[in-house]
Amino acid sequence: MKKSRVTLMSTALIAAGATAIGTATTAQADTTNLTTNDTITGQTQTAKTSQAELDANIKDAQAAVNDAKDKTGQAQTAADAAKKTATQSESQASTAQTTTTKAQTDLSTAKTDEAKAQQVADSATDDAINQAQDAVTNQQNQNQQLTQTVDTAKTDVDKAGDSVNSAQTVVNQANTDATQANQTVANAQAQVDHAQDVVDGKDSATAQQNLATAQQDLSQAQTNVNQANDATKQASQAASDAQTKVTNAQTSVDQANQAQSAAQQNVNTATQAQAAAQKALDDAQANQENANQIHMSQDYIDALNAYSQASPNDSNYQQILDTLLAVTKNEWSQNGGYVSNSSDQAIKINSKSDLDKYMAELNAYAQQLINNVRNQFGTEQVQVSNGSKQVGQQIGDAYTSENHENSAGHDIATNNTIAKDNGLSQLSDQDMTTVMSKVLGNSWNMTLDDFKKALYEAMKSYLFNGNEWDHATSIAGNRLGAKGKNVWLGIGWSFYTPSDGTYQGAPVANGTQIIDSMFNFMYDYTIQDTSKFDSTPIESNTVSADEIKQLESDLATKKTATNTAKTALATAKTNTTKAQNALTAAKTALATAKQQQVSAQTALTNAQAAVKTATAAVAAAQKAVDETSASDTTKQQALNDAKAALKAAQAVQS
Repeated sequence: MKKSRVTLMSTALIAAGATAIGTATTAQADTTNLTTNDTITGQTQTAKTSQAELDANIKDAQAAVNDAKDKTGQAQTAADAAKKTATQSESQASTAQTTTTKAQTDLSTAKTDEAKAQQVADSATDDAINQAQDAVTNQQNQNQQLTQTVDTAKTDVDKAGDSVNSAQTVVNQANTDATQANQTVANAQAQVDHAQDVVDGKDSATAQQNLATAQQDLSQAQTNVNQANDATKQASQAASDAQTKVTNAQTSVDQANQAQSAAQQNVNTATQAQAAAQKALDDAQANQENANQIHMSQDYIDALNAYSQASPNDSNYQQILDTLLAVTKNEWSQNGGYVSNSSDQAIKINSKSDLDKYMAELNAYAQQLINNVRNQFGTEQVQVSNGSKQVGQQIGDAYTSENHENSAGHDIATNNTIAKDNGLSQLSDQDMTTVMSKVLGNSWNMTLDDFKKALYEAMKSYLFNGNEWDHATSIAGNRLGAKGKNVWLGIGWSFYTPSDGTYQGAPVANGTQIIDSMFNFMYDYTIQDTSKFDSTPIESNTVSADEIKQLESDLATKKTATNTAKTALATAKTNTTKAQNALTAAKTALATAKQQQVSAQTALTNAQAAVKTATAAVAAAQKAVDETSASDTTKQQALNDAKAALKAAQAVQS
């Protein structure tokens, strides 16, 4: 029963929708013909109609318009009825859906009962099983009927939904047709009004004014187009120029970055070179020769060289001595006192065994002093080897064992015996002088610095004593027979203890020891047995003062180069920043130029559109002027055509 009701309502709705569609279509056809005929009101008509006939025709046209409005209202009423029917159909569909949901619930309950009955049957007796089986069968039959009911209800819901959709489509179409019909009537009414105004001559002056205004607007619009076109060209050129500036700025940035990179590399290279120079200087200073060097004037060097080549039999020998004595007096004052070294002062020498530990360092120190002098004279450098050190120390120890006194002169026999024991034919030279007088006791209470000072003072005594110069030529290496010879040095220390409490006639304290330093030289021609004399030079890592000065100069040059490179880098960084800022500004200007270009193009497009609009307005104004200037016959023909079009539309609508 519910299913039949839904179907009938859907059928009625479809019928009502069909009626509405037909009505709306007719109204549309009427107004369309009216519009079509109105477009030919400007055609020329040769017959002349009286004013009364014109009025009657206008009245008829107005009646036709009113009739079209009535029929449009009827179409709207039909559309409203169709919408109401669709609403009712939706309600019926909702009711059908509710019925379907309830049937589905009943089916689920029945299936549950069927399962329970089957469970009872599984656990009952034969009679009970038969009864339960019958109950299950009955329940299954009921379930089947309910399932059929649910399926039928679902089908009804689907059909009702289709009906609702169809009805809604009809409603939508009816609304559209009604709207079109209203618009058609409005257009027809406008055409009638316009035709009446033309007949009455109301629009003549206005049409002329409108034409003049439209022509003026067109002229202005064309001017605006020309101006906009010029502005567009200028904006395009500005954008092109801005792009060129960006390209150039980017090139400048790239070049600045390359220059900065190169400058940074120069700084890195210069910094590395400076670091290397600094390390070389630091290493050299760590091995620098002692600060207590002997420096001599050229006058002294020349005088001592002259002395070394002279003979007492020479006629000018006394003059040579006088000159040497005169220049020697100045040398002592030019070489100041000994400068102590704090590191050496910290090294305690309290016994002979302590002194022996530093004999290698003391030999190297004496070698530096002597070679510095020989550098100034241009003579052979002295070498120190294990063999020469051994000879020097053995001679000193022998003198100490003999308690040899300096005033007794050189112990030639001891010197040569030790030289021969070490594979030498003899000792070549020996310079010996008293350097200290001291009560030593069980603990000497001396330092390494004391012994280096003794060697330095001995050097000054040998060179500048002003009494004799044979020791000076021995130290300088410029005596006859010494030049061009390889020479080795070995120092020694002798300790003399006065036995009678006096030394050289002067009283001394009990336990006083007179300490002498001795420079022992061994020339290559005296080496007889190389298996006994090790002549291999001990390499010295000592750096001369001149080398230090050279390294300092090199470091200064490297520092200047580093500072120059850093200045160049700072300039390069500044240039890079400037170039980057210029690029940013150029990009900003380019963005602005492009925006202005877009704006100018938009303005040109708008101006061109305005020209089209103004051209159309001129054409329309000209048409209006042409209509108002037409003859009465033409105007009457236009009105008759409008009436005919309206009647044709009404005929189609009805």
